[in-house]
Amino acid sequence: MNVLVWSTYVKHPVGGMERTSLEIALQLHQRGHRVILAGAYDNAPELRAKIPANMPYYFFDMHRRRLKPHLAAARLAGRLMDQHRIQVVSAHGSVFALHEVCRRRSIPMVWTIHGAEARSPGILNRLKTAAVRRVFTWQGTHMVGVSRATSECIHGQFPEMDASRVHSIITGGMNDTALAALPLPQPGPPWHLGFIGRVVRQKRPLDLVEVARGLESHLDYRMHIFGDGPLFAELRKAVQVAGLDGRFILHGYWDKGTTGMVEQFQILVHPAEEEPLGLSIIESQLAGRPVAAYQVGGIPEILREGVTGMMVPVGDTTGLVAAVRSLAGPSFVGLSQAARMRATQEFTIKHMIDQYEALFERLCASP
Repeated sequence: MNVLVWSTYVKHPVGGMERTSLEIALQLHQRGHRVILAGAYDNAPELRAKIPANMPYYFFDMHRRRLKPHLAAARLAGRLMDQHRIQVVSAHGSVFALHEVCRRRSIPMVWTIHGAEARSPGILNRLKTAAVRRVFTWQGTHMVGVSRATSECIHGQFPEMDASRVHSIITGGMNDTALAALPLPQPGPPWHLGFIGRVVRQKRPLDLVEVARGLESHLDYRMHIFGDGPLFAELRKAVQVAGLDGRFILHGYWDKGTTGMVEQFQILVHPAEEEPLGLSIIESQLAGRPVAAYQVGGIPEILREGVTGMMVPVGDTTGLVAAVRSLAGPSFVGLSQAARMRATQEFTIKHMIDQYEALFERLCASP
C-alpha cells in the first residue's frame, strides 16, 4: 500500500495534529507500507529527527508562502502522487488544494479532523465553509474525527456527507510504551499537579491560578506548567499578583519528550473550554496519572468519571479544586492503577494504527 501522509503546518510549540500525523506515517512505515511524508517538520527539529532516512520526506509549509500557496501545494501533491503511485492519502490540516488533486486522479483522501468549532457569519468563514462542503461532498473523501464528539460536530455542520464516510478514531498516546513503563506515582504530600498544553484562551490557563488559590489552605502542592503561548506572560503576572510564585513552576515550551513532563507530576489539571480529544489526558493516564478536567468535547470519551479522574462543568474552578482534593485523597493509588489499565487497553498507538490501516486498505481495495 502506497500512502501519502500530508501535514501542511507544524505549529511551534508543536501540537497534537503534527505529532499524530507523523506517528501515522512512522507506524505505517514500520509495518512495511510505502509511506511518503509531506509537511513542515523542518520547523520542529525534535519531530524532524524521528523521520527515518529510508522514508521519503518532502518539506512543505504553505503558511510561509506568500504567493499562491495552494497552487504550490497542488503542484507538489500531484508530483508526489504520480512519482510514488500513491493509492490513498492521509490528510491533516489544510486540504483544499490536496482534495482537488485527489479528485482529479480518483485517489481516496482520508481527512483527519483534529478540532471542530462553529463558524462565525463573516464572509471569509462563509467561503471556507463552502470549500469544506465541496471537500466533504466528493465521494472519495472520508472524514475521521479524533473523537466521536468531533465527528458528530462536523457531520452536524455538513449533514449532506454520507454517514458511511464518517469515522471516529481516538488518537493513541504518543510514546505510549515509555509512559506505561514509568513507575506509578506515589501519593503526596507534597502533591505535584501538572498542566500540559498551549497557553491560549481555549485552554483557560488563568483558571489554574484560581484553582491554586482554592487549594492554598487544603493541600501542600506545586503546579507545573508545561507549555508556551500568547497568554504565558499574562499567566506569569497573575501568579505573581496572587502571591503564588512559590507554588507555580513555569517550565515553558518543553522539547524533551512527553515522558519527561509527565513523570514530574502526580495529577493532571486540564481546564480547557474547547477540547476535541485531549491528548495530554490520554498520555497522563498511560503513566497512571489521574485527571481533573472540564467536561467538554471528547474528554468524556477518554476519562471515566470517578474511576480514572473527575470532570466538572466548564468554568467551575471551585469544582475543579474539589476534584483535585478528591483525587489527592485515600483513593489516589486505585485511581492511578485504573487510569493506566484503561489507557493501555484502549488508547495505544497500536490500537489507533490498526484502525487507520484497516480503513486505508479497504479504500485501496475498493474499485
